[in-house]
Amino acid sequence: MTESELPLWLGLWLATAAYLLVRHWASGRGAGLVLTYVLSYGAIHWLAAALYALPWYNAPAIEVTAIGLRVAALGMVAFALGGELGLLLSHRYGRPPAAADDSGASVAPRTATLYLVMGVLAYVVVAPVASSLPTIGAFVSTTSSLMVLGVGLKAWNGWQAGRRTVTWAWLITSTTFPAMTLLGQGFLGFGFAAMLIVVAFVASFYRPRWIVIVAGVLVTYLGISVYVTYMRDRRDIRSVVWGGEAMSARLETLAAAFSDFEWFDLTRIEHLRRIDERLNQDALVGAAVQGIESEAVPLAMGGTLVDAVVALVPRAIWPNKPVEAGSGNVVSDYTGLRFVDGTSVGIGHVMEWYINFAMPGLWIGLAAFGAALVFIDRTAAAYLREGDAGRFALWFLPGTSLLGVGGSFVETSASAAASLLLAWVLLHVTARWDDLARPADDDASRASGAEHDWR
Repeated sequence: MTESELPLWLGLWLATAAYLLVRHWASGRGAGLVLTYVLSYGAIHWLAAALYALPWYNAPAIEVTAIGLRVAALGMVAFALGGELGLLLSHRYGRPPAAADDSGASVAPRTATLYLVMGVLAYVVVAPVASSLPTIGAFVSTTSSLMVLGVGLKAWNGWQAGRRTVTWAWLITSTTFPAMTLLGQGFLGFGFAAMLIVVAFVASFYRPRWIVIVAGVLVTYLGISVYVTYMRDRRDIRSVVWGGEAMSARLETLAAAFSDFEWFDLTRIEHLRRIDERLNQDALVGAAVQGIESEAVPLAMGGTLVDAVVALVPRAIWPNKPVEAGSGNVVSDYTGLRFVDGTSVGIGHVMEWYINFAMPGLWIGLAAFGAALVFIDRTAAAYLREGDAGRFALWFLPGTSLLGVGGSFVETSASAAASLLLAWVLLHVTARWDDLARPADDDASRASGAEHDWR
């Protein structure tokens, strides 16, 4: 594998991603989950690699990056093939296909508000206290994702009411997520991921499409500019956050960092290196491939998949459970690299499938991911257009757990289980709420002589 093949694999990945977007986004029959996955995949497996195609940028990791990009590009092809299976399963076993136009029913405003309020309270009030508690902390962390769901549904209701300004207002609200995670945890990526889910969700139904594309290009450029500025001052920001400084001190540090905002410039080598430094997952994949092919490390043969199953057991039941969230030392073990303490390095879906069963594992694993995500995406969208917020959440929330393309299967399985439990509880709570409200609704309808729509 030589660097001369880099354009080939960049082109293959881009062509496959374009096919996926046309097939699963332009049709208007999804809820943005597939779009989110493709964009997230590109952020860590295409963007940094594309920088190496620039004639003025060169770095020692180009060969290993090219190896990783080849594996990632083939993984994207596998995901696309699995998506075709997901379509077949959706037509045969799923809900009737959602309409391709912008028709659909609003969800109950009070349900959307409930999700939003619960998410905010979980993140701002409960999580700081309960984060260290086994099982409860994980469940609370999942509950905070209801903010994303609530904001998305508020934007949907605005669209269904013909009030685009409301949709845009809630879309802009999602831009606060990166600021929240940066100020609260010192991490920008978590907030970006949450915002991307909302953006992709709105993009799934917003018309005309050309506005979505233009806005997407502008938001992408702004996001990269925010990222390179953040990376410049990341240590200062994290020192005040992780040091437990008051919120005023955190805000001052953040304001000082972004008062000297840097717009991303392809000709500035330092900007390219900041992206390459933390978003080049291909270099890690390539190092793992070299390690396995040279037999320096053995295949895991499903070991991390077993860990993902073990992660489903709550720590409240199994206090000494040997599996913890995150990628542990797996990345270091398979790449031979060592990382600075406090640096979070995720194994990612591509590497994890590869280190277990090499290329057969990658093909089968990402194809299965593609099939599952397309099925979930279409089913969630069908319930959304029926105005069924509870069943939409029952599919959408666990679906968001599959979007952590840079994380581990342990995180994916634990998050999916917690999300499914949370959505199931909320489904029954809101159903009971509707049952209690229905008699009063019927009385009001009879008194007024007209049907009252509680939605």
